[in-house]
Amino acid sequence: MKKSSPAYLAIFLAVTAALAGGCLSFANNMTAPIIQANAEKAEKASLLEMYPEASIDDFQVVDASAITADDNAVNGVYKYGDDVVIFNCSVSGYDGGTTFLVGINVTDNTISAFKAIENGDTKGIGSKIMDEPFAQSLIGKDASGELDTISGATYTSTPVVQQINKCADLAAEVE
Repeated sequence: MKKSSPAYLAIFLAVTAALAGGCLSFANNMTAPIIQANAEKAEKASLLEMYPEASIDDFQVVDASAITADDNAVNGVYKYGDDVVIFNCSVSGYDGGTTFLVGINVTDNTISAFKAIENGDTKGIGSKIMDEPFAQSLIGKDASGELDTISGATYTSTPVVQQINKCADLAAEVE
């Protein structure tokens, strides 16, 4: 059996790695727009669940980068009507963290709607943030005031509540 030289093996490995990297890059470029479109579609569906009387055209995307520059948890901002600002936020929790939408009525600083979109924390404990009782416990409360957390899931719900408080401060600045 003939032994291959180390140089040949190194070149073979480099060519194989380059081909694999090129294939992965191509696949990523082909699927990225589809993934983005599906994420936007899911977010719009969540907005309509929060405000069933609305149409998708009622939500205006707001460029709030100037006011959210210091807050890495805010992924996006919408306006609904003249009085409601909706924040898309992602916070870390016990394990995987939570992505949620919160609508804040700027006239009285109350939470008008809440929808947890994704949660990667412990099933049955941290995942309670996805349940309707938690969302209902927030509706109508002062967004900058003290909000209840979930007993036994404070590592999940505390960052969500803290982020809602931050969003209450930011909501007044959104035009």
